[in-house]
Amino acid sequence: MLHNWSDPQGRIPVKIRVTTFAVLVAVVVTFAACLSACTADPGEEAAEGVAEETAEVNPSENTVQPFPVEAVVVSPRTLTRSIVASGRLIAIRCTELSTGVSGKSLEVLVREGDRVTEGDLLLRLDEAPFKLSVEKAEADLLDKRIDYAVYVMDTTAVLNSDTTWVVREREALEKARQAFELGEIDAGELKSAQRNLDAAELLSGSRRLDLIAQNTGLILAEVEHARVQWELQQTSVHAPFSGIIAERLVEEGQQVSSGETCFELIDISRVRVRAAVLESDLGAVGVGHGIRISVTTWPGEFFEGRISRIHPTVDEESGTAIVEAELANPGGRLKPGMFAEVLIEGTSYENRIAVPDEAIVSRDERTLVFVIQGGRAQWSYVTLGQEGDAWREVTSGVSEGDTVAVTGNITLAHDVPVRVRLRD
Repeated sequence: MLHNWSDPQGRIPVKIRVTTFAVLVAVVVTFAACLSACTADPGEEAAEGVAEETAEVNPSENTVQPFPVEAVVVSPRTLTRSIVASGRLIAIRCTELSTGVSGKSLEVLVREGDRVTEGDLLLRLDEAPFKLSVEKAEADLLDKRIDYAVYVMDTTAVLNSDTTWVVREREALEKARQAFELGEIDAGELKSAQRNLDAAELLSGSRRLDLIAQNTGLILAEVEHARVQWELQQTSVHAPFSGIIAERLVEEGQQVSSGETCFELIDISRVRVRAAVLESDLGAVGVGHGIRISVTTWPGEFFEGRISRIHPTVDEESGTAIVEAELANPGGRLKPGMFAEVLIEGTSYENRIAVPDEAIVSRDERTLVFVIQGGRAQWSYVTLGQEGDAWREVTSGVSEGDTVAVTGNITLAHDVPVRVRLRD
């Protein structure tokens, strides 16, 4: 007998549909597993097996490799502490040139940048009015010399004919004093008597000729003649020393006033550097100490000199003092006004046990170095002394002949094996 499993509408019952779906899922999963097994690479399985076998055969190594470091051998040395400062270059000799008189510029013989030699003519003014003044002064001088000669002859004749002139004037002065005490004459008359005696004594003594020259106007004429001659000389400007014309301020045909600057002349065969040094560094600086400077115009080059002067005061605002040094300047490559980096040789300390700055490290707020002993780094606490350029004195903790690490020491630990390369 056949059973009808469908519902009246011809659909399959729900239980049968669920069961059928579950069977289909199981079949698909089984098929996928079989396919994966069939397509697997035999080499991968072999590799995994070899890896497991190797892991079992080769155990990990426990050996610590030596840590590479550079080191130096400690020995006595001279420590020099250099001081860094900044400064400016100035000319050692620099002067402004002017005329001593006013006049018209007739000839200007140099331009800015020209090199001149001591005594070279730089400027000439119109000399004509000054030559006229000289001629007039010479004529006046001649006239006064004639007056002087006549006066000398006259006074000589008087002195020869009257040898009692001085005696009479002395007696006259004594009478004038008595009359003044009695109130018979005033102070002016007494003074006149004194002048007469002085004149008699001068004219009869060694200064007789000087007095005659004064009274005849000869002395004033000589002074005037010298003055106009000096003015004539001032119509030309000459180089007082060899150097370079840094500035020209006059043109031909220009009216020049007395004292007006016409040129600036500088000598740069040697230059001076003025550097500002901190007051805390002044104790290490002295006259005669060496310096080295560099300028941006000539990178990589250094120019050497020695300190010639230390200013006696410290600037209150900057806390610095000016230190000056002179440097040779062959070829004039260093120019006044240039900015310079200055390295000053400070105090030197001889025969000191020292290590490079980079050898010194700090642990737990204590200072130490790593001393290499038996191929291992042993830390040693140290006491520091004087500072030098890149080196520091050690007064305790290391000895001459010790080997001290200078690289890798920041991460080193105590008693770590090291591989050492000595630094030259």
